[in-house]
Amino acid sequence: MASSSHDRLEPRLLKAAANDQIEDLREVVATARESGQLTEAFLKVGLLRACERGSAGATQYLLSALGNHANREEKNSGTGVGNATVSALASSLLRAVEKNHVRVVQLLLDYGASPEAVDREGRTAVMTAAWKNHWHVLHSLIGKGADVNALDARGRNVLHNLAADKVCDWGEDVVRLLLGSVCVLDQPDELGRTPLHWAAATGKYRLAEMLLTRALLVKGIEKGGRAGADVNAVELRNKTALHLAVAHGNERIVVLLLRHGADVNARSDGGWTALHNACDRGSESTVRKLLQAGAKVNAQLLNGISPLHLASQAGHREVVEVLLERSELKQRLRDNFGSTPFLRAAQCKCKEIVSLLAPYNNVSALSTDARGACEGFEATVVDFGNFHNENRVKRTSVFNLLYGRDTENPRKQAFHALPANSKSTEFRWIHLPANNMAWVEALLTKVFIEEGAHDVESFKGLEKSFNYQHRGQRTHSNFMRPLCHSTPRATTRLLRDESFEDSVEETMDENQSPRILINGRAREPPVSPLLSSPSPKLDGAAVGRSKKPKPGGAGKMDRGVDSYSQDDSLNAQGKKGSKRGGTTTPKGTTAPKGSSIRRDKSPRPPLTLGKDLWASSACNVCVFMPYLHFETADGRKKMLEAIQHAGTPRPSVVPRVPTRDEMLLRAHLASSSSTSLHIRRTLDQFFYPNIDTKSRDQDQVVYRYQTTRGRSGNPKIFMVDQLWMWILGPNLIVTSFPQRWEQPKNDPLNVLDGIIEDINSKTREPVRSIYDLAIIITNRCSGVFDRHRLGDEEYQFLDMFEASIGIATDRESILFNQFNRASAQASNWLKNHRKLSRFAARPKDEPPQGATAVDDSDQDDDRNGPTTAGEGYHHHHHHDDQPLFVDNLLNIGQETGLLSEAKDIRDELNMIRTVLQHQQHVLVDFQEVVCEIYHGQQRSQYEVKKRFKEQQRTIDMHLKDIDRMDKQAERIYSSITNLLDLKQKHANALEARFARDQAAGTTRQGKILMVFTIVTIVFLPLSFISSIFTINLPQFDGTLNLAMSPNIPLGLALASPFRWCCWRWCWTTWGTFSTRDFAGCEAGCGLDDGKENGRL
Repeated sequence: MASSSHDRLEPRLLKAAANDQIEDLREVVATARESGQLTEAFLKVGLLRACERGSAGATQYLLSALGNHANREEKNSGTGVGNATVSALASSLLRAVEKNHVRVVQLLLDYGASPEAVDREGRTAVMTAAWKNHWHVLHSLIGKGADVNALDARGRNVLHNLAADKVCDWGEDVVRLLLGSVCVLDQPDELGRTPLHWAAATGKYRLAEMLLTRALLVKGIEKGGRAGADVNAVELRNKTALHLAVAHGNERIVVLLLRHGADVNARSDGGWTALHNACDRGSESTVRKLLQAGAKVNAQLLNGISPLHLASQAGHREVVEVLLERSELKQRLRDNFGSTPFLRAAQCKCKEIVSLLAPYNNVSALSTDARGACEGFEATVVDFGNFHNENRVKRTSVFNLLYGRDTENPRKQAFHALPANSKSTEFRWIHLPANNMAWVEALLTKVFIEEGAHDVESFKGLEKSFNYQHRGQRTHSNFMRPLCHSTPRATTRLLRDESFEDSVEETMDENQSPRILINGRAREPPVSPLLSSPSPKLDGAAVGRSKKPKPGGAGKMDRGVDSYSQDDSLNAQGKKGSKRGGTTTPKGTTAPKGSSIRRDKSPRPPLTLGKDLWASSACNVCVFMPYLHFETADGRKKMLEAIQHAGTPRPSVVPRVPTRDEMLLRAHLASSSSTSLHIRRTLDQFFYPNIDTKSRDQDQVVYRYQTTRGRSGNPKIFMVDQLWMWILGPNLIVTSFPQRWEQPKNDPLNVLDGIIEDINSKTREPVRSIYDLAIIITNRCSGVFDRHRLGDEEYQFLDMFEASIGIATDRESILFNQFNRASAQASNWLKNHRKLSRFAARPKDEPPQGATAVDDSDQDDDRNGPTTAGEGYHHHHHHDDQPLFVDNLLNIGQETGLLSEAKDIRDELNMIRTVLQHQQHVLVDFQEVVCEIYHGQQRSQYEVKKRFKEQQRTIDMHLKDIDRMDKQAERIYSSITNLLDLKQKHANALEARFARDQAAGTTRQGKILMVFTIVTIVFLPLSFISSIFTINLPQFDGTLNLAMSPNIPLGLALASPFRWCCWRWCWTTWGTFSTRDFAGCEAGCGLDDGKENGRL
């Protein structure tokens, strides 16, 4: 019954509270009190309804009623106000704040409601009032001491919530009210973000501006300064507000942040900068503003990705164009996966970006020196096919090959890397005259685009080959590690892509006939009659021919090769070529463009047989191989000076025009952080890539041999060059190797001329495939010093080693003979200076020891030099107490010099052996690759294995010669070591003998002093006696009386026997002092020199 009555009272309570009917409320409360239904919960329900509807009177009445009820309960129970009352007030306050009932809020606050009341999500009344834009309510709350820095469940304060709000329907007055309080601007939330982070992410420009320009407050009073938010504050992932503004495309806020000093190059986790975010998003205007603010265009993430990588793979053409406007942009920058921006664009099939990043479309990015070097050096292009003389040699500048445009049609390239547009060319060889990775990459990229830019994985495999580069701190520390490997190409496909040809292949003629794209490579209508005719008869003929291919002949798999070689110009090798019947250029001239070299008059079958053509394009081959060459001392000196000058700032006034070699060094050594040019290395630089070998380079065995013997006006030194070779598809081979400094015309060891001479040779099979050509190239490089002119000793470098070893052997024999003579002289000297025992008797007719019986003629002969082991002793000892043989035994200068010579010879032989071993390993791998290709084509491998075996035989022969010379040098080293050991032992023996003689001399000197002492003792009394006679005594008047006369004779008679006794005692005690003994004492004391010099 009570429950139903209560149900009837509550609706009346809610209605009265909502309508602010005070009388009805009193009646309901009274009824509830009488019926016992008046509880705190009952009053709370009405209070909530009154606060929600803004009924100020009802709220005030219910608050008083709630207070009275609480007082009665306190008296009855003896406890304070319960939690229910506090909860009722908090809930009511939040409801009033949310509904913006200012009067109700004030009543609640006055009654004691806490302004820190929070809802279930932890949001305070301040947050709600600010979010709802209830300025008066917010002002009341702040006035009552509400905490503006209170945090909700997500760690956000009131400013966080305003900045993160997506609706943004609050006004600036609310923000000013909050900023005028003690609200903390840089308080991080659970994500580490500040209100400025959220404003930048949500695009609230005005809020961000107000946060950045907040006035400085001291105890709530504005002081005129600025205490705005930290513009470079970072969140948990180290992102600044600029990162978030760029990532969300809020360009106005980006400008605002930059204006207030935001760090444009700040990095978040992973190394992301604002420019990375802008390029990934594709905002051209944002990218421009960031670059103008100083953003680093080449900044890389931890995985190596640059802004250009992101823009390229996303296909943002406008952003790529903006980045390409920067001169400092590095287009070939690689990420940690070995991919360039160009490769990223190709992988994502962004054809417009591929065209934009093509090297020939970015000529303006070349520096002055880089362009000058490209224009100064000439590339060699040799076409093999159906020509009058079966091949054609052309010369064009590297710039024209890589970047040139057709003069008549600027949209077309001046030169095509692939021979697809030439009906007569079956395959082509392109040679670059320097180991410059920039040139090679530009050429490989050009080939990739001409093929249609479809085979991305194959191109990526080619680019990964540059990852085998050894990098070091020194200039000569950059080189390719020796290797040979193959990378797969895409499966054969027959397709057309005219849209790509229109967008990327701008150099092709628009009106040409339709083309066939094979593996992305454009081909003209079939060249070979086997492919041009679809008749079964011709097809059968083709199959019949392919069953019996000549060794190394038709149908061979074609691959692109990049070589590392030295020479660029086609020098005069015509003498040998004419003897072989080939036609070469006149001596001292280069082959003009369009000229050809005749190889063989016999007809040659076509190279491209249908089935083999597709099989041959299944992989590419890459070869890096070192080989030996030379450079003159003057050329090496000039190159070293140019390298040093390239690393220093250039003077303002250049005294002379730089050469092409100097421009190449300056362009690709000094101006690039990642060095692309690999310079030529000496033997020591090859073997010791991380040390300074300047002094060692000037002390090569070959150099010393030529300078000491005067055999060459301009001595030469050994160099180690590298062959880079790529076989690309069925019809292109690319090589690169350096040439000598200021390459002379008539160079007998010009590698390029030697290869062309081998191609033209009539003593060998004609070149029928790119693999025949590749084998010829590796054969020439691995056997450079077998291809010099006969009888020219100037280039017989290995003979110089043998001659140096022979000279060292002869010097070792001479030194040993000298030691033998000095040893014999020492033995003779010891015999002649041996002392007899003091008790030994000497025959009267024997001459004293130390005397010589050599006549004047013998002495004259000895002065001219001893001829036998025992001769010359008297001469050596005549003018010096130290005989000359002692100096010969103690002097080891010649031995150590020869020891150093032998060590240098062995070291350099070991270096040469290392080069040859690298060649062996590379050729073995190359043979396996070629044989595997031939096996897949079901072709005979006999001829290929035979040619590789010949190359290995040549290298083995050189290795045997080097091992033989090394053993000879080792014997010399051991002999000199043994000789030094014998000298040391002999010197120790002599030192012991001289020490004994010196001790004996010291003993004799002591005896002499003793004799002198005794004599003094004996004669001292006599002097005393004689002095008596000189004393003026009164008793002695100068006359002797008779009594004194007998005393004087008596004293003399007694003194004489006493002296004789003393002498006898000394004689028997210390031995007999003969004339020879006294002479020995004088010699020991150095008195002989005084006598000889007339001083004694």
